[in-house]
Amino acid sequence: MREASFFDMARSRFRTGLAEVDRKRGWYLALGVFLIVLGSAACAMAITATMLSVVMLGWIFLGAGAGLVVLSFLTGRWSGFLLTLAAGALSTIVGITILSNPRSGAVGITLLVGTILIAAGLYRSIASSVMQFPGWGWSLLSGLASIALGAMLLKDWQSTSLWFLGVYIGIDLIVHGFSWIMFSLMVHRLAGGLDIAEADRRAA
Repeated sequence: MREASFFDMARSRFRTGLAEVDRKRGWYLALGVFLIVLGSAACAMAITATMLSVVMLGWIFLGAGAGLVVLSFLTGRWSGFLLTLAAGALSTIVGITILSNPRSGAVGITLLVGTILIAAGLYRSIASSVMQFPGWGWSLLSGLASIALGAMLLKDWQSTSLWFLGVYIGIDLIVHGFSWIMFSLMVHRLAGGLDIAEADRRAA
């Protein structure tokens, strides 16, 4: 009897929560559309988006470095004083360097991403070929694609560094937007499949 009561209570709470989310699905849908529009604009103005993202990253490094330097002096003498101070100074120098020359910052980030893609692609390709787990062919294909993309970035880094970050951010925003749209649609479909009345959704 207690077990049945527990499951009834859990089911009731789930239905109430789902009704609440479904009642606000319009906001999730609007968020998804907004992110898609923003991502499309970033892709269309890739160079501007790249420079803006690099400048923002520079300010983040500068702020983090200044915070670490101040923190190292506020905490007094302790075993990690010099390490914290050095990390803060390095972060500050990186931030100032990026802000003084955003183009160089974009180049450095592009080279770093290209190197990471090649390393990750090699690992994924070798691991999938050796282990041959279910669906390993898709993992191998993904690894080869990462290697190809990384090689493309490193080969033409002088030109790709101008637009790569902007396009990457734009695509990420578009995919994120689609995920929110699909979430709102699936929530509405699930609420309808559980026969949650429209009045319950409004009252949630």
